[in-house]
Amino acid sequence: MPDTAEYLARIRQSVQAKDPLALQKETAGILSALISAASEQLLQTRPRHDKWSVAEILAHLAEDEIATAWRYRQMVEHSGIELAGFDQDLWARLGSYGSRPPRESLELFRLLREANLQFLRQLAPEQWECFGIHAERGRITVRDLATHMAGHDANHLDQIRKLLG
Repeated sequence: MPDTAEYLARIRQSVQAKDPLALQKETAGILSALISAASEQLLQTRPRHDKWSVAEILAHLAEDEIATAWRYRQMVEHSGIELAGFDQDLWARLGSYGSRPPRESLELFRLLREANLQFLRQLAPEQWECFGIHAERGRITVRDLATHMAGHDANHLDQIRKLLG
């Protein structure tokens, strides 16, 4: 399902003038703290049949980090490249997100995120302006994507906080 204008505005709003890399660096630790005392059953329980559980959100975050790693690197290597979107619900079904151990998904996310942050920290200033043409969002620079991912994190952190009460 394509991103809605409301979703993209909310994502941008959550980051505003903050450093997107600093926000991204905090996410794994916040997630770990949020789920530390939660039972496996609570983490695996969907609030409704059409809404993801915490475990599914964690698996999504890990797999989205894989897609984002590819996008960052492709934009730097081939500025102007076309970037395909992906169907997150299809990925969730194909990847059996609901059956994945949530703490393993979190660890995978943490490792992938750290690799992406390491990559981003070493970029030259002009490399931050390399871009791709995203199938749903249009022209997006490396900087734009890093900001988007920080907002994406905030969105899912809020969802997890609500699910865990």
